[in-house]
Amino acid sequence: MFGSKPFVIVTLLISSAGIAGCPRDVARPAQQPLAKTNSVATPKKTVNSSSLVTQHAHRLRGDAPRQAFLSTYSNPEQGISFRYPRNYALEEGDVQEHSYFLKRQEDLDNERPGAVLLATVLIPEDAYPNTTFEHGSLQLVVSERSEGSCRLADSGGAGLNGTKLSTLQGVVFAWRGERSVTGGTELLEREYTAYYSGRCYEFFVAIAAEGTPDPEGFRKPADTGRILRQLEKIISSVQISAGSAPPEAVSSEESAERL
Repeated sequence: MFGSKPFVIVTLLISSAGIAGCPRDVARPAQQPLAKTNSVATPKKTVNSSSLVTQHAHRLRGDAPRQAFLSTYSNPEQGISFRYPRNYALEEGDVQEHSYFLKRQEDLDNERPGAVLLATVLIPEDAYPNTTFEHGSLQLVVSERSEGSCRLADSGGAGLNGTKLSTLQGVVFAWRGERSVTGGTELLEREYTAYYSGRCYEFFVAIAAEGTPDPEGFRKPADTGRILRQLEKIISSVQISAGSAPPEAVSSEESAERL
């Protein structure tokens, strides 16, 4: 009877080992799917593509603030429009301000019979604080006349530099400029002229700054070149569509010869 006890004990040990080993064998297959699931839980392609869409949307929204700073002048009757900074003042028709630097309608009646002052853009006096800046303006004048009478050479302005050409929005503009000093004030002037579909469009730019430096150094000399570039941006935004078909296109060389 005692001889059978070792057999019974060995049998029980083997059975216990088998029972204890079963859970481990079952648990291993159950853990493998969990490991695979974790490896694909956050695919990189999904994250990257969504971030690219977000970046693209941010770039599109980034253009909006620049447009918010601009206003648009439009005159469908004369077929012209342009954009200008919202903080600049715009006067349509004859100007109310009496200034040496601005053209008035009565001046045009004497200088260019039939010419009409459409709009005047004025830079605020406090736009460049602590500098010698005095005045900055851009005026748009239009008249219905022949192409020959629209030439800069026929519009006066003795002492102006040589005429140059610029193509803006498909329209050729001839322009020239002049620097002068009057009564201690440095004056920078430019005149732009374009002929399109029976109309002569003229832009007059004037920038004035005190020519005498501030002896106490509180005011810096105004950067008239930088101010000029701001006004030139307005001219570069011009859209002309006079309603009728434009004249036959000519090359810049031919336009230069005509001028």
